[in-house]
Amino acid sequence: MPKIFEFRKVLAFRSILDSRFLKGKISQVVCLSIPLLFFPIQGCSTLPFYSADQPKSYVNLQTVKWAPEPDFYGDDALPGKKLTDHLLNHRKVSLEEELHPDRNDFLEELSRSFELDHYLDNRRVQQEISRLQQNPSYLESLQPRLERYLPFICEKVLSRNLPGELCLIPIIESSLDPFAFSSGGAAGLWQFIPSTAKRYGLKIDWWVDERRDLFASTDAALDYLVYLNSRFDDWLLTIASYNWGEGRVARATNQISGAAGFFDLRVPAETAGYIPRLLAIAAVFSAPATYNLHLAINRAETGKRALAAVDTIAQLDVRKAASAAGISIETLYQINPALNQWSTHPRGPHRLMVPAPDREAIQRALADIPSNERVSWIRHKILKNETLSDIALHYRTDVATLREANRMKGTRIIEGNYLLIPRSTTSMEDYPTPDQNRNSKGAIHVVRSGESLWTIAKRYRVTTETLIRANSIGPKEIIRPGRKVIIPPQQTVRQPVVREIRYKVKSGDSLATIARKFNLSVDAIASWNTLDPRKYIYPGQELMIYVNVTSSSSG
Repeated sequence: MPKIFEFRKVLAFRSILDSRFLKGKISQVVCLSIPLLFFPIQGCSTLPFYSADQPKSYVNLQTVKWAPEPDFYGDDALPGKKLTDHLLNHRKVSLEEELHPDRNDFLEELSRSFELDHYLDNRRVQQEISRLQQNPSYLESLQPRLERYLPFICEKVLSRNLPGELCLIPIIESSLDPFAFSSGGAAGLWQFIPSTAKRYGLKIDWWVDERRDLFASTDAALDYLVYLNSRFDDWLLTIASYNWGEGRVARATNQISGAAGFFDLRVPAETAGYIPRLLAIAAVFSAPATYNLHLAINRAETGKRALAAVDTIAQLDVRKAASAAGISIETLYQINPALNQWSTHPRGPHRLMVPAPDREAIQRALADIPSNERVSWIRHKILKNETLSDIALHYRTDVATLREANRMKGTRIIEGNYLLIPRSTTSMEDYPTPDQNRNSKGAIHVVRSGESLWTIAKRYRVTTETLIRANSIGPKEIIRPGRKVIIPPQQTVRQPVVREIRYKVKSGDSLATIARKFNLSVDAIASWNTLDPRKYIYPGQELMIYVNVTSSSSG
């Protein structure tokens, strides 16, 4: 049927519903009468109804406190009025989709890849759908990140013939924020903790944190999910174990005789909400108009925002890459969140993310950079009593890179010999950095008589915890006169990316241990939470912490 004819019919339908005559009790029968008069209308039967005999909760999820059942109608509403209002809004959104059939082509492709039961008759799933309906701004705020990251993630998922619902896990885990950082030390789109990240081959070192790398973290997450599903042979249990831990899910299933599904388990509140939230988002993505939500993701828009990888061939200065790509260094850092320093990793992978529409041109531009201009190399003459750590700190590199560049088997160096040192092709002052301070370049301090870690830290405006970490000083170790103490630089070569987290104090925690965990000072945590740093904190206490994600990678 021609779209213009459909358009006229919908306009006629809406004008009749808007008339005063139908705003009375006749609106009670609008869903019955209008299809007979005009044409079949999809949507009435798909509204979320609750039957009178539906149970108020599931006894197998006893740890969850259910919210009151959503009231779609209200006692004072005319029977059918809210249903009619919903129908009008639904047709309005659907009409736009009918006149622009390509506006949701990506979502349509994604929904066709869904394989799991979304349990739309489950009360918790309906509650999560209701929350999305009551907070439409949440999905609206996600739109740019959905367009940038979701197509790539889904391509990876579907290339392995996995259920399309797995594409949605990063929405639950991180709201598709590659810089997301949790109180438990999890980072990135897929929220890997350091131990699991290393188990699946993700690098976390001075140069990069691949938990924040779109390519590497997605491959690792899917490898992990495939492994978990080989153990549980149930995708909901698999996803639950991704959130809660495979050991805990295994123990929970063992407590139930016979075959156990997710909704049979006793699980903590976070996991009890995790799976229903994922299923609710899948349901909404399948048919946003059905739930009176506006969500349009089409290939044209995702193509504009999408990212693609280019081969840098070898280690490459980020400023050189940005200049060749014709984008700002700030933008290049933003779309390459895994980078911690001034260049790509010396040992690879030699890859950068760039705007997908410009991929080929940028690849050619990067290939044209002469090898001697990718990073600069200098010869450093080894001084008396210098160590590789001293030299690495001075030149903003790491010991492993120095050893590799100079083909060294160990760390022993000889005074008077020379080392090749990779350096940025431009001054460090040209990189986006935090505010300058007295210790912007780091230092080596020789301990004098009467000095302590506290006095040294105060002099260089760092924390004692920072000095302990940088110098591997034991808890009862005494620093003696003549010892060289590394003073780490207080600036990084990229703007700090700060995320607010809420940390729940555990048994055995102190402000000092928490500060070390997140590379912070005790005074900072005390100040943020109006605490006396000399007093004890207690298990269960909640602390507000602001973490620089790019300096807390090592976890």
